[in-house]
Amino acid sequence: MSRLATGAKLLTVVVICSLLVSGVVVGFVRGEPELSASLAENRVVAGEEATLAVTLTNAGELETMSTTNPELNRRVLTATGVSTRLRAADAPLSVTTGRQSVGSIADGGERAVPFTVSVDEDASPGTYRLPLRVAYTHTSEIDEGGGFSRSQTVERTLSVTVRVVEQARFAVVDTEADVGPASVGTVSVTLENVGSEAANETAISLDSLDPDVRVGSSGTSSQYAGEWAPGQRQTLTYVVAATETATNATYPFRVTTAFDDDRGVRQTDASSVVGVEPQTDRRFVVTDVESDVAAGGSGTLAVTLRNDGSQTNEATLALRSAGGALAVDGGDASTRFVGDWPSEAERTFTFDVTAPPSTEGGTYTLDAAVDYRTDRGADASARPASIGVAVAPEPDFAVRDPDVSLAVGEEGQVRGTVVNRGPTPARNAVAVVSSPSPNVRFAETTYALGDIETGATADFTFDAAVVPTAEAGPRPLDVTVRYEGPSGDARESAPLRVRGDVVPQPDRLAFEAVNASYGIDTSNRLSVRVTNAGDARLEDVRVSLATAPPFTSESPSAFVSALDPGETATLGFELSVSEDAVESTHAVALNATAETTNGDMIRMEPSLVAVTIAEPSGPGGDTALVVGVAVLAAVVIVSGWWWLRQ
Repeated sequence: MSRLATGAKLLTVVVICSLLVSGVVVGFVRGEPELSASLAENRVVAGEEATLAVTLTNAGELETMSTTNPELNRRVLTATGVSTRLRAADAPLSVTTGRQSVGSIADGGERAVPFTVSVDEDASPGTYRLPLRVAYTHTSEIDEGGGFSRSQTVERTLSVTVRVVEQARFAVVDTEADVGPASVGTVSVTLENVGSEAANETAISLDSLDPDVRVGSSGTSSQYAGEWAPGQRQTLTYVVAATETATNATYPFRVTTAFDDDRGVRQTDASSVVGVEPQTDRRFVVTDVESDVAAGGSGTLAVTLRNDGSQTNEATLALRSAGGALAVDGGDASTRFVGDWPSEAERTFTFDVTAPPSTEGGTYTLDAAVDYRTDRGADASARPASIGVAVAPEPDFAVRDPDVSLAVGEEGQVRGTVVNRGPTPARNAVAVVSSPSPNVRFAETTYALGDIETGATADFTFDAAVVPTAEAGPRPLDVTVRYEGPSGDARESAPLRVRGDVVPQPDRLAFEAVNASYGIDTSNRLSVRVTNAGDARLEDVRVSLATAPPFTSESPSAFVSALDPGETATLGFELSVSEDAVESTHAVALNATAETTNGDMIRMEPSLVAVTIAEPSGPGGDTALVVGVAVLAAVVIVSGWWWLRQ
C-alpha cells in the first residue's frame, strides 16, 4: 500500500472520530400507552336513572427513550382517537349512552367520560362489574434519526364496578283526623320506614288533593322528623282547615318524604295518596287557629270555636296543654268565661303561649274543653276539641358559595351567601366572622344582613388581611348568624364552618439581568432591572445577591427608596468569577425585602437571574478547533510523506 493511500485512510479515521466526538447518536424510541378505568362514585339505587362518570387514566410504559428529544417520548406514550363504550353485562341496569369519543390522552393524563344508566326497579343490592370497551391509536416506534414512525390501533376491554344499594322507604300505616266541614282541626299520619337503611334529616310533607280542604295556610305543610331508623314508626300532626262546602266523605291527601341518605345526599321517596275520614260528631268545633309562636319564644294564640249544638248557658272554655310542651298563660292551662253561647255562634279566645327553648319546631296539641249548663239547668261537658298549634322552628342557616380570596401578606376578602333553610324568618340578622388563626385579621367582624325570610338569602363580604409572616395553606373560618327571636330576644346560630385557602404571596418584584455575560477570573458589574409587578406602591426596597461558587461579591446589596406599580429601576452589584470556573450558564439568587405603604414588611421568595461564563472564541467553538487542528495535522503529515517520496 502506498504512503498516499495510508494517509488518506488516516484522514478518514480522524474525520470519523470527530463525528463521534460531536455526539451524533441514532436510535429508535419505543413505548405504548397504558389505559385504566375507575369510578369515583359508583353507588346507584334501584329504580333510578343515574350518571356514571368513568375516569380514563393513562400511565404509559416507555421501552426505549430519546435523551435529546422528549417530544418523541411523549408521542409514543400518547393514546389518540380514544373512544369507549360501556356495557351492562349481567348487571340489573341498562346503559342508555352509546359510544363516546374522548380524543387524546397524554401520559399521566386522565379524562372523565359520563354514561347514563337506568337501574331496574327490582335490582338486587350487590356489586356488579361493567365491561368498558376502549379503542385508540398510538405511535409505537419512531426513528430518532430519520423521522420514520410506525403506528398501531389497540382495542381493549377494561371494567368498572358499580354497587346497587338500598335506601330508606316509607309507607303510611295509619291516619286520624279531627276536622269537619267549616272547621279547623288536625290530621295525624303515621308512617313506617320499611327500607333497610336509616333516613337522616327527614321531612314529611302533607298536601290536600281536595280544593275544599287546606293544609296549613298555603295548602301544604312539612314536618321535620329527624333521624328515622328502619322499622321505626312516627306520627306527625298537621293543622287542616275545611270549607263549608267540604263533604263528610274521605279527604284525600298526598304524603311525600324527603331525607338524606347515609352519604348525605338528599333523596325523595315516592309520594303516597291516603284517604282520611273526618270527625263530625263534636258539639264545639274549632273553626280557626292563628299563632305566631316560635321555638324558644312566646307568642299569641287566637282560637275560634263554633257551637254546632243548641244554645248553652254559663259556658266556660278551658285550654290545656296536652303533653305539657307548651305553656298557656304561663301554666299548664287557662280558662275564659263565655256566658251564653247561642247555636251556630262563634267565639274567639286569645291566649299567651310559650314554647320553651328546648322545644323543636312542629305541631303541638292543645285541648279546648267547654263546660256549660243546659236549658234545663244541668251541668255538662263537651268532648274536648284538639287544637293543632304550629310552632315554627328556629331558622336553619347555611353558607352557600363561599369565596375566600386571601394571600400571604395581602389584603383580600371573604364572601359568601347566608341562606335561611328553615320555615321561620330571621329578623335583623347579622353575620359574625372569626378565625382561629391569629394570622388572618379582619377589618370588621360583623356584617348586617337584615331580615332573611324563609328560603331567602343574604350576601356578606368581609375585608381581611394575612400577615406577611404567615404560611400558605388551608384556613378554617367560622360564620355565626345573630338575629332576633319572635319575642325580640337575641339568638345566634351554631358556627357555620367555611374553609378557604391562603395562597402564597404573589410575586411583587420581577428581576431581569442586563448583559450578564462574563469571562473567567474577572470582576464585573452585574446590572439587574427590578420592576414593581404588583398593584401597590413598595417602599424601602432592598435587594441582595446570594452568591455561590464560582461567584463571589464584595458589594452584594442594593437599595431603591420606592417603586410605584409598573415602575422599573436598575440596580448594580459587584460580581467576581473565579479562575477555575468553566464556560456555562449559572443562576444567581436575589433576595428582596420591601415595605407596604401601611408599614408592613414583605419578604419575597428568592428570584433567579441567569449569568453566562464564556471565553471569546472563533467560529465553531472548541470542538471545531480540535477537529480543525487534527485535520490540518493530518494534511501536513501526508504532504510531507508525499514530498519525501518525490
